[in-house]
This record gives sequence, C-alpha cells and structure tokens, in this order.
Amino acid sequence: MTRYYCSGFDVNNIFGHGLGDMLKAELKDMKSIVYIPGGVEKIEKTKAKYIPNFTDNFKKAGIVFETVNLMTPDLSADAAKEMIKNASFVVLMGGDPFKQKELCEKIGIMDELKNYKGIMLGFSAGAMLMSKYIIITPCSEEYPDFHIEPGLNLDGISIYPHNNTADIEYPDELVSGDETYKKSDLIQVAKKYGKFYLLQDNERENGSVDVSLIKVSNGNIEYYTENDGKIWMVDKSVEMVFGPKKLPEMQNVIKSDREY
Repeated sequence: MTRYYCSGFDVNNIFGHGLGDMLKAELKDMKSIVYIPGGVEKIEKTKAKYIPNFTDNFKKAGIVFETVNLMTPDLSADAAKEMIKNASFVVLMGGDPFKQKELCEKIGIMDELKNYKGIMLGFSAGAMLMSKYIIITPCSEEYPDFHIEPGLNLDGISIYPHNNTADIEYPDELVSGDETYKKSDLIQVAKKYGKFYLLQDNERENGSVDVSLIKVSNGNIEYYTENDGKIWMVDKSVEMVFGPKKLPEMQNVIKSDREY
C-alpha cells in the first residue's frame, strides 16, 4: 500500500515533476478512481472543477481511468463500500477536514478507508483526514480555536498543510494568506499530541509553486519537494526535514525510524 500526503499542487501541472511517473509505476491497474470531497459543500465544485482538472493532468502523465467515481451522501453504504473496495486509486480532496470526516462517517466508509490497500492521495483537508490527528491551531476567523481530533491514522503521522514561508528557519509567527500560524501554538500541540509535519504549497509571483509531499509505502516515510518546497517537523521545536529540491533530480530520503 502507498499513500501520499500533500499540501497542494501546481494546478497547471498537478502530476508533473515526476509525481505522475511515480503514480503510474505503482498503479496495479487503471480500472477506477474514487474522489472524496472535502465536505458536502465541496461536492459541486469537485464535480465541476477539480475532477476535470485532475483527469486532464492524469492524462498528461499517461494515466487514464476507465471509471471515475465521486463519493456523495446519497450513495447507499453498500455501494460506497464497494466503490472503495474496488478502487484502483482513492483521492481525498481539499476543503474542511472535519466536514470531510463527517461525510465519510455518514456514508459509512471510515473502516473501508482504513483498510484500503491500494494507492491513496490526500491533499490539504484530505491529508489531514488521513493523519493520526486532524490539527487546527488558532489561525483565522474561520478557525479561531484549537481543534484537534482523531483522523484515520493510516500511518501514525499527522500533517498540517499550507505553512508557506521562504525562510530557512521557521518564523515565530507566519502569515500565509488570511491565516496566521504561531510557532508556540504548533509546539504546544506537539507536546500534547506528538510530533507532526508542516507542508508547504506556496505560489510565487512568477507562477511557480513550492510543493511538498510525504509518501508512506509499507511503513517507510519518504520526503519529496518541488521548486523551493519545504517540509517541517514540529516536536520540541520546528525544524526543516526536507527541501528544497526538484522532484526528478532528488534521491529518496527514507526515514529509518518508524513512527507507529
């Protein structure tokens, strides 16, 4: 089984820079892909915008699925479970991780996701749901409080996306869009819930995107970045564990210590 935890992508080249080649090599077949939206409110946008975009970018990478499925709350539990069971690839989309969790619980597919043995990719909210803990620190009007609750815990790691900084040292306070992250808040969470990872997906003025992702395959954790992407680990401090390098030129960095 192989799982990808991502913050975000270069929307014009989602599976470029080597990621598509990795996925194509790992796919056992291309019979079906299942998209799981980041909450009920994201269903129409996923259907109208994200799935066509992903389909086009998959095609650029030489990946064409016979069947494309979208998980919606009107599906019966049996149909939804069969959809996951028979999927060649499962994608957990962005949105609100707590609403995405509620959707999966309502449909009744949490256990199916936990036991899924194929390739799974989650970005933003999706990566957070795949995590041991879904972690939100006070960062905006939308998220004014600490909100931490269990995720799927697929690989014993937790992800916090969109930590976009050009600094080599993680700043005491990071302003990213309409969100502000405090290093002290991140460390406070780590002290109580264990270490976790910060992922970057910064879009620069020249249009390039700093992408970062973590791949877990059979218990091995590998770090990948594109452009100036960075991956940080929060424990007693906040330290960069990988970046920046371009994906096709890099050597895999595999953690020797498991986090189970």
